[in-house]
Amino acid sequence: MSTETAARPSTATASPSGHSRTQGRWVARYLASIPLRDYRFWIIQILILLINIGHLLLEEAQVLGGQWALYLLSISVLLIPVVYSALAFGLAGAIPTALWALVLSLPEISSHTWTTRAGILVQFGIVCAIGVIVGIRVDREAAATRAADQANLRLSRLNATAAAVAASLDLEHVLRGTLRATLDPRKGQIGWIRTLARPHTSGMTIIDASLVALPGQLEQPQEALTTAACQTGLQQRDEPAGTDPHTIVVALKSGQRTLGAIGIAQAGEAILADECNVLVAVANQLSVALNNIFDHASTREALSELAEAKRNLETYVELATEAQEAERKRLSRELHDDVLQSLAVAKAQIDAVSPEAAPEDTSARLLGVQEILAATIGSVRRYCKDLRPSLLDDLGLIDAISWLVSELRSRTAVEVGMVVTGPRQRLSERDELLIFRVVQEALHNVERHAQATEVQVGLDFGGDTLTVVVEDDGKGMRLSGEKASGAWEAGLGLRGMDERTKLLEGSLVTTSAPGEGTTIALSVPLPHGR
Repeated sequence: MSTETAARPSTATASPSGHSRTQGRWVARYLASIPLRDYRFWIIQILILLINIGHLLLEEAQVLGGQWALYLLSISVLLIPVVYSALAFGLAGAIPTALWALVLSLPEISSHTWTTRAGILVQFGIVCAIGVIVGIRVDREAAATRAADQANLRLSRLNATAAAVAASLDLEHVLRGTLRATLDPRKGQIGWIRTLARPHTSGMTIIDASLVALPGQLEQPQEALTTAACQTGLQQRDEPAGTDPHTIVVALKSGQRTLGAIGIAQAGEAILADECNVLVAVANQLSVALNNIFDHASTREALSELAEAKRNLETYVELATEAQEAERKRLSRELHDDVLQSLAVAKAQIDAVSPEAAPEDTSARLLGVQEILAATIGSVRRYCKDLRPSLLDDLGLIDAISWLVSELRSRTAVEVGMVVTGPRQRLSERDELLIFRVVQEALHNVERHAQATEVQVGLDFGGDTLTVVVEDDGKGMRLSGEKASGAWEAGLGLRGMDERTKLLEGSLVTTSAPGEGTTIALSVPLPHGR
């Protein structure tokens, strides 16, 4: 098997035996081209036989009288069938017809003197020369006509393939149309196109056939050549370079990328150089079409993802706005019901203190006011921590998450653990806040919905990525509409976590099933890894 794409010129001198074999092949081809099955050829030979019989009869009757000009007249008449044979069949008809006329005339020629023989032979030479000249001319005209027909056929096939590749953006439709247009309907051929898998399209192999049975799959040699073409991006053939192959495979390329391969196998005869050139031209056209189809599919997928992200963002903004208003309402109610009421009670206690009151009563009232103010201060601090924990600004992400874990442990009966691995690093204020909010939302979900007994929070500063995992053993949930990007048809919590992950240029993976708990894994590139 050869994988070279061009023939190397030979520097060796042709041997006499090789020259003889070449001559023998030429003779065999010439003999095979004699139109022995054409009835017109035999009519011409019979006409020559009749001319010779007529010549003998005239001579026997002494009509010619030995006169030179009249004697050569019958030989000149043989020019008519010889030229007709040359016009009808070229050299394949002219030479056998001239030789047949000479053979029929040999017995009669031998009965004359040497001067008459010379004249007759000269006349036969002229007849043969005219036949050969006409035959050569006819053969050249026929060859030119065949070449023009072949060129027109190749041009029409190229036009058909150009129309096929431009007709649609459907990959399979383009491949089948191109393959049908590529195959020569006059020859037994098997053609195939293989495309490699791309990010938005899967690989496929399309097979078609002309004048032979359509195979279910490629044969082993065809498969090997196709695989080699896809791997190397080079033209593959089953014969050494410089000879006509029976199978040829051309890689489909776009720049330095190999998109696939197109191949043809021809039964019974070799694929000529012109046919190989047609396949290369078809491969170039198809490569451009495939590149357009793949780019269109990629663009369409990107637009779909962008539209999905836009819908998610719009929904998140809507839910976030509602949640913001709900949070404001909650804070307003709690400030009114808790802080404001406590301050009002404290004020009432202070107003109730009079100068005339006993010192013991005044002291008791002031102690009550002090307790009320201390509780109020604690509530205000709690609200401030919920809104923006000072630990995040003062001590960093790890201590802020540790505070979240402690708060959850103190408020609930859940066993909450935290593990930090790897060399600790500080991130930007923005990134730490976003990560903190993701963990905070995950722990709130555990507290509100999971019904878990144990939660584990892990932070791994490994290499170029910070991985944060929140895992619980709760009741789990059913994820609906899960996407590879991490966007789900879920509530505000998961949407908010997903949107914050996008701002972090990271990835968020949620694994959950009913009764099997939930694991949320956030991966964020560290500053030196971006």
